[in-house]
Formats: sequence, structure tokens, C-alpha cells
Amino acid sequence: MTASKMGLKAKRSNIKHGKYSKALVLPASLQIGKTSTLAANRLLIIDPRGEIKENDLLEFLENYVEPNFWPWLKQKKNSGNKPNIAT
Repeated sequence: MTASKMGLKAKRSNIKHGKYSKALVLPASLQIGKTSTLAANRLLIIDPRGEIKENDLLEFLENYVEPNFWPWLKQKKNSGNKPNIAT
């Protein structure tokens, strides 16, 4: 796990939890509440403190993250890891 300007990044194993579910262990360095809220499709946004409502996370994921991430990643792959980020 390494830290960056905005947060941290890590690769984690998905752990079988029950018959159908998988669990993801959150890094100890995060501030974590009693529950977490999340929104997911191909990408996953988690509020480990549970302070942001699930509907708000999903709306943000659908309107901002998903539509912008895939073109950014495609451009990054095509340009040799030098994405052009619009400001």
C-alpha cells in the first residue's frame, strides 16, 4: 500500500464471505465508521465512514466517474501512459 497526494492506493484480495458474497478488507490507515456505504458498477466507490448516502454515491458514480474514467483510461493506453486531463 502506498500513499499519494489525495489518499492511498492498494491491491487487495477478495475474500469469500458466505455463499455468494465477497469481502474486501479496508486498510487500517483509513478512518472507518460502524458501517460503510458504497456504489458500484465496474468501478466501486466506498465511504468507509458511512457518512455519504448510497444514493448520492451512486449518482456521483453514474454521472461523473463512469462516463469520464473509461475515455481517460483509453487515452492513457493509446498515448503511452500520458493522459490529457481536461481542466
